[in-house]
Amino acid sequence: MKKTFPVIFVLIALSILGILFIQISWLQGLMFLQKNQLSDKLNQSGVLVSNDVSKKINSGLSFRLPKKGLGLNDDYHLHNFEETTISDIYNYDEMQKKIKLALDKYGLNDLPFEFAIADKKGNIEMKSKKFEDVFSDEINTLQARITVMPSDIMEPTGPFETIIIVAPNIRYYLLRSLLWVIVGVVVFIIVVLAAFFITIRSLMTQRKLVEIKRDFINNMTHELKTPLATISLAVDALKSTKVNTDPKSVDYFSNIIKEENIRMNKHVETILQAAQLDKRENELNKQEVELHDLILGVVDSFKLQLEGKPSNVQTILEANPSTIKVDEEHLLHVLSNLIDNAIKYSKTEIDIAIQTKTLNNKTCIRIIDKGIGMDANARKHIFEKFYRAHSGNVHDVKGYGLGMSYVKWVIDSHKGQITVQSEVGVGTAIEIILPN
Repeated sequence: MKKTFPVIFVLIALSILGILFIQISWLQGLMFLQKNQLSDKLNQSGVLVSNDVSKKINSGLSFRLPKKGLGLNDDYHLHNFEETTISDIYNYDEMQKKIKLALDKYGLNDLPFEFAIADKKGNIEMKSKKFEDVFSDEINTLQARITVMPSDIMEPTGPFETIIIVAPNIRYYLLRSLLWVIVGVVVFIIVVLAAFFITIRSLMTQRKLVEIKRDFINNMTHELKTPLATISLAVDALKSTKVNTDPKSVDYFSNIIKEENIRMNKHVETILQAAQLDKRENELNKQEVELHDLILGVVDSFKLQLEGKPSNVQTILEANPSTIKVDEEHLLHVLSNLIDNAIKYSKTEIDIAIQTKTLNNKTCIRIIDKGIGMDANARKHIFEKFYRAHSGNVHDVKGYGLGMSYVKWVIDSHKGQITVQSEVGVGTAIEIILPN
């Protein structure tokens, strides 16, 4: 797994990058295609306007009165007779309307535009308000220049007037027109990235589980090997003539075999219990239980362990009523696990307080110790199966890491709550709240 994981990660990462590159390239190509199509439609709209305008323009001369003065004089010569221009026939509003109708015909009804009419010399004779602002920006605009030729010209010769149509902010317009396509691409990319991260996370989880199960198997082997070795030694001792003739020695070694057998049975029961939790085969058998008697009985069962160290166990039992409806066997195991942990993770002295009280018609059980405590990482993973907190820098505490996951399952099955407060070097407080 350690060797294949980097290879899998690299291959998946390269695949994701390839997909992203293809998607972005496709989107850029689509933008380019849309821009070309838009340019064609803009030019076609301009041609449509040009054809319409050219029908009313002829190539002949028209008589135009001077704009200043009262009449004709000797200085008024032939240059006052000029060809008819677009501005002579159409005003600004009419031209704007014609361009708008032409754009609508080609499906560009929402396209913003500015326009101008240039005479034969290139001078602007009519323009929209913002034409000059957008005309110089060739990068962010599309421009169409259409020559207007009078319809009565047999052989087109220039120069002629020009209609200039400019579409500003073309990038924004294209993005808006492709909004749903872009949204679809973004969603697809997000889905692919999410799948990538989920896959990597699953692989990392599987890798972690493999390591945890390997440690569990090693630990289980050690836990079973020790009592087996003790039983083997006890059996060999019983075979000796010296032990056989001494009833006290026979009883001593027989008790060792019995105790180690009980110890092995507990290990097996713990493992089977974990398997049952996975299959959800455990069913609660709820009945009225005297909680305080149950707690005192559990504390009494740890009498021998408590005598091995300087110990102080306080029981402050204030719950009223003290009778709750629970599965007695499961709650017994829960209390045993929690007190056992408080003893195992104690310092040189065992200092434990067990409290009960009634809060809002619910029973609260608190088990407080002044042991080595846990850091934030241990508190985060404490209810995970196979997880075991370290005792200082040495993993010297016996167990499989199944106890707290079992505790959590039992409390959840009873519709209760369990919280853990702990600080390294200070101790741990575990609170259980159960409905009455």
